[in-house]
Amino acid sequence: MRVSVLGQLTVTGEHGEPLPAGELPRRARQVLAVLAARHDRIQSKDALADSVWGDDLPGNHVAALEHYVSVIRRRLQPDGSSANWFIVTRSGGYLFDTSRAGLDLADLRTLIRRLDAPTPGSPERLAVHADILALARQLPFPEDPYAEWAEPVRTEVQVAAVNALLQHAGATLCDDPSRSLRLAQEAIELNPFLESGYRAAMTAAIAMDRQDDALRIFERCRQLLDEELGVTPSAGLVHLQQQIVTTRTAPICPPPPAPRPVPAPEPVVRERFLGRVTELRLLLEPDPPPVVHIVGPSGSGKSAFLAELERHAPGRVGIGHGASSVGVLRHAWLRAVLTDLGAPAEVLAVVDAAGPERPLLRPDLEVIGTALDGPELIFVAIDDAADLDAASVAELSWLGRHCPAVRIVLTYCYPSEIAERPLSGLGSPVVLRLEPLTDGELTVLGDKDLAERTGGIPALVGAAARPDEVSYAVAMQIARQRTRWMPDPAWEILRLCAVLGPLSVGELSTLTGYPLPELLTCVDHLVHAHLLTEDEDGRVRHRSSLTSAAVSGQVSAASARYLRRRLTADN
Repeated sequence: MRVSVLGQLTVTGEHGEPLPAGELPRRARQVLAVLAARHDRIQSKDALADSVWGDDLPGNHVAALEHYVSVIRRRLQPDGSSANWFIVTRSGGYLFDTSRAGLDLADLRTLIRRLDAPTPGSPERLAVHADILALARQLPFPEDPYAEWAEPVRTEVQVAAVNALLQHAGATLCDDPSRSLRLAQEAIELNPFLESGYRAAMTAAIAMDRQDDALRIFERCRQLLDEELGVTPSAGLVHLQQQIVTTRTAPICPPPPAPRPVPAPEPVVRERFLGRVTELRLLLEPDPPPVVHIVGPSGSGKSAFLAELERHAPGRVGIGHGASSVGVLRHAWLRAVLTDLGAPAEVLAVVDAAGPERPLLRPDLEVIGTALDGPELIFVAIDDAADLDAASVAELSWLGRHCPAVRIVLTYCYPSEIAERPLSGLGSPVVLRLEPLTDGELTVLGDKDLAERTGGIPALVGAAARPDEVSYAVAMQIARQRTRWMPDPAWEILRLCAVLGPLSVGELSTLTGYPLPELLTCVDHLVHAHLLTEDEDGRVRHRSSLTSAAVSGQVSAASARYLRRRLTADN
């Protein structure tokens, strides 16, 4: 038997067959995770219960704990006994016995200890780092990202992985600087506050004669440290940046006359990007899928996601817009992508010369493909991609098939939106739905009421601190956009819940006169669109108080009084 906690919890049997770890109750999975994190020492029942429940201990926590240990044993070792259970009862507590079940975290810790023996920089030490990377590509316990017991282990794994990535980045710098850059960028993704990752990435970019990319990497580091920690980069990193600036080739032509001074523009405050760690990591891993669909209703942050991807992969993301590519602007999406990627003028001229009535021919596409070829992956991202016409989809498909470095990222609202459209011809091997931001992801903003006011909808999170006129207008626009494809009762349900508060489906039927099946269908749509949520008693209410306030503001006081009297009379 083998237990894996690096990444999602999985358990396999003696012959590699998967065991139903995912079907365990949540508390049982937590018990197993804590024992795995502390596999090298016995856990008393009190200490184990404190880790699992924290301040919310059940009345008889010892009995509850014994129950969950029993559940783990029955589900994962149904034919086992005390002689071979890997969760061993010992000294009044429990121990994860790694002699009875393999554990990837225990293997990783063994490898970390082995780093003490080889000489620094030796092939043997590098081989150990390679084995560490094979295990530590994912952090442990993603199901409990904020648990105190998980944090030290997560940090331990993160430090080991970052150290291994940087060691390999240094070792491959001379022979394969592009791989060195990718490894350094992976280290930055795991720990964006570690300057050594930026230094390794800048050094690799310089080795590839890409000084502009090195300067962009420095700027990313400077902005992050300033915005998040209020500090500046170290003197060593600043010195490296200044060396790049001073050694860049001087212009051949004399500089133009200095322009007339103009007032400096107001600084642009960048909205803080939250969440989406899994989605970004999927695209930034060494071999992402060839085509990824990013879906989510209006306001879920699809455009912001593409901008964040561009920030993580500077110079390697081109973003076009399907909605604007019509008529004489049919190739606007492709020109925007190529411009973002710094395509040369001769490539752009091929796109500009193509008329709106014909697709690009193979010779044209081969010229365009030269701008999409290189040692690193390039992301061709199309926002509002559902509106691409058949010719554009065919051109995009050709580039994806014939340019090995290209990865295609498409965004639109719902998978059903492309069912009868040309875009469906690209296939949808990986579809990622952008869910609302969680309470934990919003905690860093320091507003304890933000989740209740916004429902975790990113567009509302961005507008929540603005004046009411702005935030209500954004909320109303999102509600209108998310309901425009729904049957007529959907908006009436939103209106009634905004005025009257939580309502049962029976009350909605009485107030609207619509039959229950039709109302239930609309409620399902509204819940799926994250506009409504369901209380424990089965009543539905607005997920966001901003949306509720915006919608109720469209109802007159007389109508609101009438609806309240009618609801009271019916009850």
